Amino acid sequence: MVASRDVFRVSETDLKRVIKDYLAVKHIYNFPIMQGLGSQPGLPDRIMHFKGQVHYLEIKKPKGKLSAHQLKFQEQCKEDKIPYHVLYSIEDLQNIMEGE
Repeated sequence: MVASRDVFRVSETDLKRVIKDYLAVKHIYNFPIMQGLGSQPGLPDRIMHFKGQVHYLEIKKPKGKLSAHQLKFQEQCKEDKIPYHVLYSIEDLQNIMEGE
């Protein structure tokens, strides 16, 4: 028997898909940053254009943590006054969109 707390576990891949689909339904221009050979460590998962600004979106499963490179990128965004968001759920994204 599966414990009730295990039923609602969300993978990072599933959350990325839900966020991508939600932004598409809302007609919000966005695109993923593909990681691969030669890419810079710490780049976020997705970029979103919203209300005249570029927003960086790092998507983590619940209880996920940022790597050292991601923390460094987040700090650089803060210094440059560029919106950077760590999303642990679709509600996190909805709160950003409603609050801006």
